[in-house]
Amino acid sequence: MAKRTLGLRKAAKAKKQKVESTTTEETSSQPVESSKSNELTIELPEGTDSNDEISELKGLYKTYIDSERDNELIVNGIIHECDRILRNHKDDQTLPPIFYKIYSIALSELTNFHTDDLKQIKEFFEASLERIDDGLEKYPKDIELLFTKSKILLNQIILQYVSQLDLESKLKEDNNIAELLDNALEIYQQAEDKADELENYEAFNNEEYLDILESVDDILEIIDDFGKEEKEEEEKEEEEEEEEEQEVLELPETHPLYPIQNTDEYNEWWRDHTITYLNNLKKLSTPQPKLLKTINQRLGQSFLQESEGPTNIYITLKFDDDYEGIEELEGLSAKEALSLSQNLIEKALEHLKEAKDEDEPESWVTIAEAMITLGNLYDVESKEQDNLYEEAEELLRKANNVTNGKYQEALDNLLAKDEDEE
Repeated sequence: MAKRTLGLRKAAKAKKQKVESTTTEETSSQPVESSKSNELTIELPEGTDSNDEISELKGLYKTYIDSERDNELIVNGIIHECDRILRNHKDDQTLPPIFYKIYSIALSELTNFHTDDLKQIKEFFEASLERIDDGLEKYPKDIELLFTKSKILLNQIILQYVSQLDLESKLKEDNNIAELLDNALEIYQQAEDKADELENYEAFNNEEYLDILESVDDILEIIDDFGKEEKEEEEKEEEEEEEEEQEVLELPETHPLYPIQNTDEYNEWWRDHTITYLNNLKKLSTPQPKLLKTINQRLGQSFLQESEGPTNIYITLKFDDDYEGIEELEGLSAKEALSLSQNLIEKALEHLKEAKDEDEPESWVTIAEAMITLGNLYDVESKEQDNLYEEAEELLRKANNVTNGKYQEALDNLLAKDEDEE
């Protein structure tokens, strides 16, 4: 099963909490007109041409994207500027694709400031998608517009649809989440296909579009965990104290999220297209190092997480007396589970080494821990195990030295392991 990296949804959750707790200077959803009480002075990025309205718009948009994205005034300012530009070019076909991208994203961003008003959320997304479709009608081959539409549709799934569901929700024509997700992913793939067709991969060098894959991860993690908090709260209220391990909450087949929660198809999609993103980025002469490291880190963690299943199967069949005489578990023999686990961890290490940051000791420790995990799967005192433990020890010592002993416990555990085997 293709696993995604852990914890990405926490960022989305934190963002929502931040938006809900932030007191903005202006709560109106309409573009801000000039007034002393609502004035906002923004220093545009260096190099912005003040005589070019599109350049100024791009500068304003960059200011927002690079910020905490918690100021509705800036979003309203972007929309106000887009409205003005559109009025001035009503009969003109010269507006570039970037205009429609910025306009549509700004409209969709307004939803983050009105999360409790479903009517407004719906209106904002409708207006946003109308603008992006206007752009695609004029520029059907534009890769960034296709990516942007996919991004907006994914955000819409969370805020407009999934947020309205509970454990009792039933699948209806207007809440078919699987169909909505399929549509968003299909448009993403159209952007990929267009990049191949045009041999133009510059869009992949933009963190905004890598965020689309994170949005997919967020949605899948939300769906994986759907209802757990609600169920736990109910059990707490009923003061049910059970020592037995809690069963995984399973949604009924009639629930809108059931088709997504009970398939690996979307997990595999995430893995496959994250790899594609990395490969496309490598086709550029100057890919952003930060993006390369981020993608490799996510893929490395993904392969590590996937290895946990076969590793547990191997350990159970090999060492658990309760399973003595049992040849297979979940369709895998001990030998097959061992081989699969080793292969997955080796793939993880390939990516984690590419993600290694000389300024981030934590990245060295992640590699060391993966090496130790892999070493544990080889015979005691075998050449493979010795080499992996040796490399891991070197990385842990280095990380420990530059962090004043932060990783001493991990290093001690490894050294104790070596002593036990001697």
